[in-house]
Amino acid sequence: MRTFHFSLAAVLALAIALPSFAAEKPRAAQTSTSTQTKKVWTNEDMDELRARGLITTFNPAPEMIAQAPTVAPERATFAIRTEDPAWYADQASILQAELDRREAALREAQANLALAEQRITQPGIDIDKGNVGITPAAGIAILEAQVREVQNQIDELSDLARQNNIPPGDLRG
Repeated sequence: MRTFHFSLAAVLALAIALPSFAAEKPRAAQTSTSTQTKKVWTNEDMDELRARGLITTFNPAPEMIAQAPTVAPERATFAIRTEDPAWYADQASILQAELDRREAALREAQANLALAEQRITQPGIDIDKGNVGITPAAGIAILEAQVREVQNQIDELSDLARQNNIPPGDLRG
């Protein structure tokens, strides 16, 4: 029994001493970072780095300003599209289809909630359909927000059409 206590005391002493001894040793990674040379960048180095594309600045270099096109190609394409009544009709039809889909989902969720309040429910859970909210009321609030979002996009398209002198009838297709 005495040997067991002595063995246990020896193991505990080693378990305490070894981690503290290992913590005091310097690590190889710490010594290698202190020996690395550090580069100090100067203004002359910035031109070289900018030419290689390694840095960006808020103020472009003068040679970059001279090379910049006056109008970005995608912006010019957008300007051409906004003057085309057919583009407005296409965009309006896409947004209207999305609005109809979201309104149908909202109506279905509201009808299901009304049936659940009357204790008329479907047996089982639709696992293949995701739930948009934690509670049915939260799900309806999210669906209402999605409907408002699409409606706002339609209103913005209508405002853009008005700014570009497109007749309102062209948005209806």
